Amino acid sequence: MSEQAAPTTAIARPAKRLSASRERTILRVVYEVLAESGYQGLHYEAVATRARTSKATLYRHWPTKADLVTTAISFRPAEDLQVPDTGTLRGDLLAYLRLLAEWMSGEQGAVISGLFVTMRNDAELAALLRPLLIPAVPPVRAVCERAEQRGELALDHQDVRFIDELCAPALFMRHALLGLPLDAEFVEYLVDGVAMPLLTRAT
Repeated sequence: MSEQAAPTTAIARPAKRLSASRERTILRVVYEVLAESGYQGLHYEAVATRARTSKATLYRHWPTKADLVTTAISFRPAEDLQVPDTGTLRGDLLAYLRLLAEWMSGEQGAVISGLFVTMRNDAELAALLRPLLIPAVPPVRAVCERAEQRGELALDHQDVRFIDELCAPALFMRHALLGLPLDAEFVEYLVDGVAMPLLTRAT
């Protein structure tokens, strides 16, 4: 049976609401399986076995795998990339990219990087995930706004998204493709060799 949609039944019954703790347990398992096996390797049976529930329960609450995965992603911690105010633009950028490197090296990075590949070929999944993965105010924007308030940076006509568009892929390539550590030296290289020159260049 395909796991893209729930099996049809003769009589539709309203799903009994899961308790908050039971739902968290199931979604935690979904996240773990995603980290281990990726989207394509995630199967309802594996989730049901590990979460000690039934496939029928999963299908009643999350009729498609896209529903199951997007709900699990929405439960991920939202505060992980809150950047501390170090008092300087360079310090904040270092703190941000260190957090991003730590995040990318861990479970969440494994989950999201795996989903990026699937999103490219699954428009429905991509449409569901993008609002969850793209914050309304990117951390790098908040960093740059603080720098502007301190007088370190003029944001007029600056599009700060390119910092993430350059630095995040560099971290991903080094970690996922090259198998090299995301160490302090590399983070400093990105800040001093890429981010700071771009942000402070004359316009």
